[in-house]
Amino acid sequence: MTSPNYEAMTTKELRTYVLAHRDDQNAINALANRVETNGVKLDSPEQLPDVIRRQQEQQE
Repeated sequence: MTSPNYEAMTTKELRTYVLAHRDDQNAINALANRVETNGVKLDSPEQLPDVIRRQQEQQE
């Protein structure tokens, strides 16, 4: 099985993928790196669900 191309995904697509595949550590790391690139500092990947939830609330 081949791994998805996380770089080709938009942030929204990657976030949706991570939520559907919570056991894909490579996807989680890719999203965490992208979030940090956008100015949100994470101390650990465990913070990622909270960041996603806050971003979703801001978009509503």
